Amino acid sequence: MYVPWTRVASWHCNACGICCHKYRVKLTFYEYLKLRPTGLVEEKTGRYYIKRIGNRCPFQSGNLCSLQGERKPVACKLYPFLVRKKGKEEALYEYEGEEFYVYITTDCPNVKLGRGLESMEKLVREAVMIYTGAKKRAELITAPEKGLIL
Repeated sequence: MYVPWTRVASWHCNACGICCHKYRVKLTFYEYLKLRPTGLVEEKTGRYYIKRIGNRCPFQSGNLCSLQGERKPVACKLYPFLVRKKGKEEALYEYEGEEFYVYITTDCPNVKLGRGLESMEKLVREAVMIYTGAKKRAELITAPEKGLIL
């Protein structure tokens, strides 16, 4: 279930790897083309995804992602955040004069519901910057880059 960011008191990534088991990673066309040589991507009804092997992402190495930097899909950089151009007022976040609606999935065990606007605002800002392309590398909203670089 996704909740507006204003209803989340805190969140942090502890690299538990649960998201790699629960989440089906949707790719942009460009990400699909970059990862296609691995043979670990698929197209279904005009949408692109990382193939699941067993019940997990094939790029998971231990509890970490082996795709880092520019190779890591935007959907993975953003998880557990979901950024949209339309949504509920309580999910509103303004960035550079534009309105975005930011939600956070409660599937992540580190999401703590409550009020925490100040503690969450830096994370939401980075999520919106990743979403818009203003920032390429996630620093606050993903586990530290300790994985392999493919």
